[in-house]
Amino acid sequence: MTFTTVFLATALFVPSMPPPEYDDCEVVTNCVFDASRNDAKEFSVRIELDATSSNGVEVVFGRDADGDGRLSRTEEEMSVGYDCGEWKVANLVTGDTVSCAGTPGHVALNWKLRLNRNRTPRTLAATVNGQPTFTQLATPPPFLFDPTWNAAKIIRRGQSNPNLRVECSVDNEPLVMYIR
Repeated sequence: MTFTTVFLATALFVPSMPPPEYDDCEVVTNCVFDASRNDAKEFSVRIELDATSSNGVEVVFGRDADGDGRLSRTEEEMSVGYDCGEWKVANLVTGDTVSCAGTPGHVALNWKLRLNRNRTPRTLAATVNGQPTFTQLATPPPFLFDPTWNAAKIIRRGQSNPNLRVECSVDNEPLVMYIR
């Protein structure tokens, strides 16, 4: 018997970022990110980095309304990331922020937001190095996902190279096929 799993997903994978151009050490990469799948059941984000008390990585989602290929501040809607010792999730429309203490060293945030049929947030399972985090978002607010998002940007701050890896996807259930 052969077991095959096929994932149907819209994914964003950012293996590396360019070096900073200015002394403030901020680097920004804009990407196309399509959240419009009608059959979407899960929105996931994975951020892996060497965290310090002075660096940060933020993934920002929104709608590039003017079509210039970049998310301007007025187009940003939600961000999730690590900033100077804390993990943060922000509603960039209202300015509300939820934060959790972070630890220095090599860390990985795994964020799995399950969606209802109408593509609104249902449940959030978030861990950092396997430990639950953002438990205050057990009943996830609507701002955590919007199917009209069409862009994302990754922002890296700090002097050190954080060995960054970012993956984001909007997935359906896997298709499982058994062949004899």
